[in-house]
Amino acid sequence: MLVFIITPHYTRAAFNFVVNQAVSMSNPMGLEGQTVKLYTVVVNNDFSALSADVNFFNNNKLIGKADLKKLNYEEARQVAIEYVLPAGGLSLTAQLATVTAIKKDGSVVKIPDDEVKNSTSPTIFDIDADTDRDGIGNKTDPDDDNDGVSDDKEKELGTDPFKADTDGDGLSDKEEQDKKLDPLKADTDTDGVNDKNDIFPTDSKETADYDHDGIGDNADVDDDNDGLKDSEEISWGSDPLKADTDGDGLSDFEEKRINSNPKKADTDGDGLSDKEEQASGTDPTKSDTDGDGLPDNVEKDKKTDPLKADTDGDGLSDGDEIKKGTDPLKQDTDKDGVLDVADAFPLDSKETTDTDGDGIGNTMDLDDDNDKISDVEEKRIGTSALLSDSDQDSLTDYEETMKATDPISPDTDHDGALDGVDREPLKPNKNFLFDTMTWAAIISAACFFFALILYFMRRRASRR
Repeated sequence: MLVFIITPHYTRAAFNFVVNQAVSMSNPMGLEGQTVKLYTVVVNNDFSALSADVNFFNNNKLIGKADLKKLNYEEARQVAIEYVLPAGGLSLTAQLATVTAIKKDGSVVKIPDDEVKNSTSPTIFDIDADTDRDGIGNKTDPDDDNDGVSDDKEKELGTDPFKADTDGDGLSDKEEQDKKLDPLKADTDTDGVNDKNDIFPTDSKETADYDHDGIGDNADVDDDNDGLKDSEEISWGSDPLKADTDGDGLSDFEEKRINSNPKKADTDGDGLSDKEEQASGTDPTKSDTDGDGLPDNVEKDKKTDPLKADTDGDGLSDGDEIKKGTDPLKQDTDKDGVLDVADAFPLDSKETTDTDGDGIGNTMDLDDDNDKISDVEEKRIGTSALLSDSDQDSLTDYEETMKATDPISPDTDHDGALDGVDREPLKPNKNFLFDTMTWAAIISAACFFFALILYFMRRRASRR
């Protein structure tokens, strides 16, 4: 116990401290690197109160400071600091500094450090080193660096018993001994690569084995073990040290097999990696595998079949359905009973047909065939509301009503001439009928005589 007794004097008088015992330690048998506490005791035998810094020294070098606050008259107080022990001899002392005293009359006195006379005696300790921090001092530890090689053996080998890795190559002396390497050389085979980083530390011709197949990269014809020779990869542009150059989940060998790009994770740029395409059965070299106008990634998002151009089988490709706004997963988007491909209004369940192509569905159109006669009127006169020329005589129903011909009879006057070509469709033309019969007779006679000539020519040829 270190006791400081402070006695007041007048200006420039020294303040003396009576020392019973110097600094004490919480663990006098502590080893290098351990944290201990250093203690001393201060006693105030005169002032009403006392405050000061208690400085601790080792070999006259400041090692810590304890803060002493308001030490009352005749009070003894222990102060301490934490200290990490160094190896070797310690000479510990403690001193007061920055002393402030309160007299009995309440006045405050600041005592300069040079007026404080210390008479502390040093406390001596001998701290054993503990290089490996195993709790055993070097003096009794048979393996000071804890590398697995005894100190006696290290002296025999020439290695440093205080360094687990004598040559600083990243391998302990024990590891080097077990691997039959030189613990005094960071690069045993002198190939330029430290033993720790050298897969073949005793072979100066090899340092790496990328695919871990036991064959050094210099001798290995396929360093990444992807099934392609290094020479092939260099020629093709892929990385011979990466089994999957573009990181898409397909080995370079597999990419070559399916003709995709080993340097591009998404060969066809459709938003799906080559690996995803292979898994789904799509072609990684075609952005639109089924050629329906939708890229494979869009088909994935819309849940259509990227291998089938018309997913719902309604006769419209998925791409056409998207353009029209119909559902490529439903044959009849508007559920009106007519397939989208045949429905003029596939998004309108009330309309399916537009006979005259005027953009108005037949249900709403008052003149479905656009022949200028309303559907109601056509029904009354018996003509077809869906055919502008009901009798197919080359005159529209409207034209026939204007000419007073029969719109449901192609030859109103029954003279053999269609109303559309008959100059007088309401008056039978006998000459037209005669001319027609005459020309029919002439054509029939010509055909007969032509056939007769062919017959005789063949008979004559057969007799030769």
